Amino acid sequence: MEPIFALDIGTRMVMGLVMIKNEDQTYEILASAQTEHRQRAMYDGQVHDVDEVARAVDKVKTHLEKKIDTKLKQVAVAAAGRALRTEVAVVEQKELLPVRWEREKVLALEIEAVHQALRQLQSSANEELQSYHCVGYNTIARWNEGEEIANLVGQRGRVAKVSVIATFLPRTVVDGLVAVLGRVGLEMTSLTLEPIAAGQAAIPPNMRRLNLALVDVGAGTADIALTRSGSFFAYGMVPMAGDEVTEEICTQYLLDFKVGEKVKRDLQKKKQLSFTDFLGARVVVGQSDILDIIKPVVVKLAENISNEILRLNNGVPHAIILIGGGSLTPLLSELLSETLGIPQNRVGIQVRDRLAGISGEKTLKGPETITPIGIGIAALEGNGLQYYTVSVNGTSVPIFALQLATVAEALLAAGIQPRSFLGKPGAALTFELNGEMQVIRGTLGSPAQLFVNGKPSKLDQSLNVRDEIIFTPGESGKDAQICFKDVLPLYDTKWILWNGQSEKYVPQIFVDDHLVCETDQILDGYKVAYLNNDDLDNLLKQKKCYSNRKETLEIKVSGELRRFELDRQVWVNNCLAAGNRPIQDGDSIETRLRELTVGDLKLKPEPMIFHINGEVVEYPIQEIIITSQGQPVSESEPLRDGMELRVNGYKQKPILSELLPYVKFPDEVRAGETLTLTVNGQPAEFTTVLHPGDRLKANWKKLIIDRTAEK
Repeated sequence: MEPIFALDIGTRMVMGLVMIKNEDQTYEILASAQTEHRQRAMYDGQVHDVDEVARAVDKVKTHLEKKIDTKLKQVAVAAAGRALRTEVAVVEQKELLPVRWEREKVLALEIEAVHQALRQLQSSANEELQSYHCVGYNTIARWNEGEEIANLVGQRGRVAKVSVIATFLPRTVVDGLVAVLGRVGLEMTSLTLEPIAAGQAAIPPNMRRLNLALVDVGAGTADIALTRSGSFFAYGMVPMAGDEVTEEICTQYLLDFKVGEKVKRDLQKKKQLSFTDFLGARVVVGQSDILDIIKPVVVKLAENISNEILRLNNGVPHAIILIGGGSLTPLLSELLSETLGIPQNRVGIQVRDRLAGISGEKTLKGPETITPIGIGIAALEGNGLQYYTVSVNGTSVPIFALQLATVAEALLAAGIQPRSFLGKPGAALTFELNGEMQVIRGTLGSPAQLFVNGKPSKLDQSLNVRDEIIFTPGESGKDAQICFKDVLPLYDTKWILWNGQSEKYVPQIFVDDHLVCETDQILDGYKVAYLNNDDLDNLLKQKKCYSNRKETLEIKVSGELRRFELDRQVWVNNCLAAGNRPIQDGDSIETRLRELTVGDLKLKPEPMIFHINGEVVEYPIQEIIITSQGQPVSESEPLRDGMELRVNGYKQKPILSELLPYVKFPDEVRAGETLTLTVNGQPAEFTTVLHPGDRLKANWKKLIIDRTAEK
């Protein structure tokens, strides 16, 4: 196997190793080199001064090239573990009608979910949308029509949904590393994460069954990785480490940072330390005095690391393994043991001498060598994130892949939106026609044009280093557009007589009761009423003349108001139409109200009532006489609205003699009796005219003659 160049760019130090994997599956360090930054160019694993970091990297690279007598062009590096971010996102695609989900559509949907995860990350991290590299994703669930399914490809439905878990690294972290490497002519071929790399070297696979906490204490951060059941299951980070201890010494004794760093390292070796402060004064101080000064800071560091371990592990692990230059901080292991409540012998510092299967460069001994060795192992085993550089429409795009990179992932990394992968179909037009839903589809969109190295490609095609991709976005289809005449049936123009007037009878189109023209455009959501020119019902609807409509007729009969509901009747060609019927060219149609005549009223006059000798007597009606405005009318006379009628049963009032047949007289009349007649108490004669309600008396009485008057 070819040697690899492993580079650990730390906050305080840059260390490089050239390693190889032997046939017996062991690893050999062919060469090593390290240097410190001249000034603070790295903070918390992030490059802040590209030129200064590049200077240190170039120094290490040059030294290694002299040792192995080979030019180094490719390198494996590590990013801070705290930088890795994961997001779960769910996206859904709805179609108006069922479609078959082909692989291209499913892949585009998955990439859209990755974009959604990126938007979620941007929202939660308050970062720019393109501030993260997607280093890989996995689809964790798929649904078709609401039912979870193992594979969407080939399924048919209207609604598809996918859930993905996507992994991201900040672009600033990756771009900073790439910029540094580019300054010294190195190409990144593999990227791993610092806690993953450190764990591969510090904890053998057979020990990962135990619940262990690996703590990589550097200058700016303390990265944490936890093992259980054979694998690493959680990662964390504490944003403080060895630099805080150094700064406390510098503050107390007014020292330059480099001098303070040397004092901190000498604490492990000397009982008494001497140094010169920033003002030139010579200072001599005992080890115990400095330990008293730094103890509060180390206590805080130990507490923060312990709290993060307890949070991630949900309990105290079996043991703590310390690596990194900061792990040599005085008092740290003792305080971790005390804080976590575990025996002192369960907190230890891992060094190169205890790593099995690592040979070469015996001078590398300290805990700071563990992470660069792990970076080398990860690259040799192919466990790092593979790094590709491809071209998308002429722009160089870095690709990280947890699995083999595809064209779709390259387009995603180039910032091309998934919606442009497949041209969307034009929007459909939906409307109601006489109560039935109608759908007019838009035109289909055209898919994106993809070429890799000049040859047609697909989204799922795998990529190789320096492949050139030409991408032309798919074009969306046109939205549906249509006129009324395009969806309505053909018709023949008809001429008819409507209530005596010649008219053209053609279909009519209404939208929300408003008449529209057949050449007008149909808009989405229209409710269309179409009235053809084929039958009587549609004609009456056009004329808004409905057979069930009634009109009210009001007349007065002898002063009493009467109302009648009159039906409207339709006559076709002078025949009463009963129900619907076809309408032909030349037909005559009339609408008439059903007529009522005087005879339909069946009017009867009231009889005259008289009182004769105390009994009620009805004088029979002689004849029926109906008049309007003083003029007689016949029973065939049509009724008109507002007409006033009077009905009478007598041509004239009766005279007294006409009622005598209704008087009950005695069977015999005695001699000398005379008939006496009165009306309402007044003497009357046979010819006296009577009025209804008059009171009559008719009796036979004996006449008494006054003889005195005769004398």
